[in-house]
Amino acid sequence: MEIKEKIPIMTYSQYRRARKLAHQCCNYENGNCLALDDGEECVCVQSISYSLLCRWFRAAVLPLDESLEAALLHQKEQKRCTVCGQPFLPGSNRAKYCKICAAIVHRRQKTASDRKRRAACGQLETKKP
Repeated sequence: MEIKEKIPIMTYSQYRRARKLAHQCCNYENGNCLALDDGEECVCVQSISYSLLCRWFRAAVLPLDESLEAALLHQKEQKRCTVCGQPFLPGSNRAKYCKICAAIVHRRQKTASDRKRRAACGQLETKKP
């Protein structure tokens, strides 16, 4: 994944989440980066920086946290969920909800549709003879 724009700067909460993710990187060992190791230990730059410097982290580790990836890499492409207000990457131009809220809203809409259909055909009689 190539980023042709400037390197995104993280807020403190995003930095904390990225730092936790850095521990899951395969090149991370006791605070040091194995990819930068040339015989002498080198501190993992992603765990101490407020910007996305490590290409390996950006390509392999950041996708583990979809919301953080969307917030940092896809700022112009993301929308806000109409239910919870969280930013998300839409799958189409009609998307209004994040994945979690979409499932809940779909369930509610299906229930309301089924109720309306049953009431129209007389299955839900309110008065009994």
